Amino acid sequence: MILGTGRMAKLLAKAFRGVAEVFLASPTQSEAKKLAKRLGVEWARVEDAGDHDFVVLAVPPLRLKEAASSIACHLKPRAVVMDISSVKKGFVEKVLEVLPSNAGYVSLHPLFGPSVRRIEGETVVVIPVRGEWALIKALELVKGSGLRAVVSSVEEHDRVMSIIQVAHHLSYLAYALTLTEAMDPQLIEGYATRSLRATLRMLKRMSKNFGVVREIQELNVYGRAAKVHLLESLKKLIEADEDTWSKVKTSLESLASLRLCRASEPLR
Repeated sequence: MILGTGRMAKLLAKAFRGVAEVFLASPTQSEAKKLAKRLGVEWARVEDAGDHDFVVLAVPPLRLKEAASSIACHLKPRAVVMDISSVKKGFVEKVLEVLPSNAGYVSLHPLFGPSVRRIEGETVVVIPVRGEWALIKALELVKGSGLRAVVSSVEEHDRVMSIIQVAHHLSYLAYALTLTEAMDPQLIEGYATRSLRATLRMLKRMSKNFGVVREIQELNVYGRAAKVHLLESLKKLIEADEDTWSKVKTSLESLASLRLCRASEPLR
């Protein structure tokens, strides 16, 4: 059962329906019924959580404890509860407080957004919180859906994502402000390079997911340190000397060797 009817709930329903019987639930039953019919899955009431082996809390971090409380008394023994929050520390603990002791808990973080067209091969971070048996079941579900699983911990996840997401997004947000405040926005289209057009596509996706982007900036407890590190890097580059340029060149070469993406055309 997936509790939620947002864009990620839809994506997960599509991902899991090939390996499990999927039910969508929401406090507003009409929304669950409508979306379930559109996706070709079933719908359920929140209090039906006890009928299911897995319950996924597909809600924002600030609503996680409330969502967990709504299903806690209905869960059957050895049910596996999962969330998909992009921030873990400070939220996983609150969910654990309200879950019954016989329920397993695994926290997930899909490293892709609702705009992805094909999820096969995409990565999901899997964090065991309670129950080794729950982790095994969650990994079977994730891998069976064609997804790649990376097992982590709450601490490691949030520290890594403070750089991968917080600092990364911040660089785009700062550039968005620079574009609109330092020049006439009407000139952008006429002067846009191919690389800028790629950046604008990213900014458009961030605009559509602004709520999530803001949550990541504000809720990751390690985010401030990551932002300060990014700021220090910018300061070095403003008055870059030969040593700084050498370090930048080494960083670019190191990152280029990761081969995480398909080769693209040179930026212009």
